Amino acid sequence: MATRAAAVGYCTSPTPLAKLLSSFAARRKIWKGNGSPVHATYKALITPDWMQGRTTYGGLSAALCLEGARRTLSDEGRLDLPPLRSALLNFVDAAAGAVEIDASIVRCGKAMSTVTSSVFSEGKEGRACATSGTFVFGAPRLQSKVEATRLMTPPPATLPPPAECESIFAGSFEPPGPTVLFPPTFTQHTTSLLASGPGLATAASSGDLYVWVRWKGADAGGGVGEDVSPDVSLLALADVIPPASYALFDSVAPVSSMTWQINFLDPQPVSFEGGYWLIRTRAEHARHGYSSQDMELWGAGGIAAVSRQSVAIYA
Repeated sequence: MATRAAAVGYCTSPTPLAKLLSSFAARRKIWKGNGSPVHATYKALITPDWMQGRTTYGGLSAALCLEGARRTLSDEGRLDLPPLRSALLNFVDAAAGAVEIDASIVRCGKAMSTVTSSVFSEGKEGRACATSGTFVFGAPRLQSKVEATRLMTPPPATLPPPAECESIFAGSFEPPGPTVLFPPTFTQHTTSLLASGPGLATAASSGDLYVWVRWKGADAGGGVGEDVSPDVSLLALADVIPPASYALFDSVAPVSSMTWQINFLDPQPVSFEGGYWLIRTRAEHARHGYSSQDMELWGAGGIAAVSRQSVAIYA
């Protein structure tokens, strides 16, 4: 397994994620009596290359929510924001094209701050919520005497490096119809290499996969632009591979994330060489059209994030 840490730096040309976030702009803000914002609305333009079927890639929707949360909280005077500790996302409806992001500060404390943020899109019945998120930022509390950073089993040392792995989307996939594109359109911006576990739609008896992931065009440290916060970039990337239950499918079929809860364990995670991160995803249960999975995100410094997802499956 590749273990070397990546060099720190910024990519020299705009990446697709950086280009999209450059469309992010404030529309209106509501201020408290002391001159600090309590609510803000932003606008952004989601281009067709970020689509997953009829909606936007879920990781990007989550990242837009986080970007709105960060910008609103920074207006509170927190220019040096505390690290993102936890996020809870609910994927409600489809989003595409021109969207609005509403962010509200729930609480801004000395150590921890909570912000809610949602993406809205124009639907058949008007403006509707597509994705909602709650984000908790927390400064380190160095007086704590509890430290346990190596409780989780690290990835096997025998995992092949990215150069020896094939795309997780390699193979012959027959889409079930013209409305289902596979691989999804947004995957043109990422690299996902299967390091261990069954392939997608192979009718496997279980789903436990290790996958190398990175942004195309990222620098050696995984950065996608000087103006893109690392936590926004990492949140957008952490959802890039299909659910682990996809290995149990016998053919390509639509899936839709419902909820996603992710905890960031390292406030300054470092990618592996080449800007790669390693995702482990495990299917825990699948029945009656729904699946549950557990996920880990590893970097050169160890475990960077853990998450859980509930997914609707149409296989």
